[in-house]
Amino acid sequence: MATLLALQGVTHTFRRSGGALVTAVRDVSLEVGESETVALVGESGSGKSTLGRIALGLIRPDAGRVLIAGKNLHDMANRELRRERIAFQPIFQDATASLNPRRTVRDLLRQALRQRGADRNEHMRIELLESVGLRPGSLYLERYPHELSGGQRQRLAIARALAMKPRLIIADEPLSGADVSMRGQVLNLLLDIKKERGLAYLMITHDISIARAFADRVAVMKEGQIVEEGPAGVVLSKPREDYTKRLLAAVPQLAY
Repeated sequence: MATLLALQGVTHTFRRSGGALVTAVRDVSLEVGESETVALVGESGSGKSTLGRIALGLIRPDAGRVLIAGKNLHDMANRELRRERIAFQPIFQDATASLNPRRTVRDLLRQALRQRGADRNEHMRIELLESVGLRPGSLYLERYPHELSGGQRQRLAIARALAMKPRLIIADEPLSGADVSMRGQVLNLLLDIKKERGLAYLMITHDISIARAFADRVAVMKEGQIVEEGPAGVVLSKPREDYTKRLLAAVPQLAY
């Protein structure tokens, strides 16, 4: 299996408003292979979202390397970095915040498709919307994000990510705050996309039941470090670490 993303010995420290230094991520190494789904699980404040932003190149680590298909992200010139990062697309927890409220659905998708030279293809925009369950797609093109429901906005965010033809999606708590019905719908959509397109995922979540439904491999993060990692079936059925056992005991065993 080819490695798409490799984090090697990554450390990141930030300064709080009061001046205190906090190490959010400490010497973390993690890989995501082609067509593989890795779930990064842990409690709020464990450092998993910071690690996701480092993987996307939104935060530069203080130490360590981020490799995209074997290339060091921070050795790339800006043009090469923009080209390589197209293959790595984010889906954030708050779709509302990630969508420009002044742009229609048509404009949001046109902007994404422009990087592929397909921004003039109206049929492609409609196909993208319908591929994420927004049917008929033509009815959504002139709407603004505030005119969509929360579930529809998250589907639009997924469609925008797919417009780039990514190889890897880094999803940071994409189901957090959603009701049970919407969680099931979005999770099933992500599973269908994985099967149809062979995408890889780094799924960042505090909900270990999502990892059970979705992941090939699980990495458990605590206080900025990965404390347990392995095949999902092994980690979630025979965890070694007490922390992992507590996470499993605390989360209802939901079926999606």
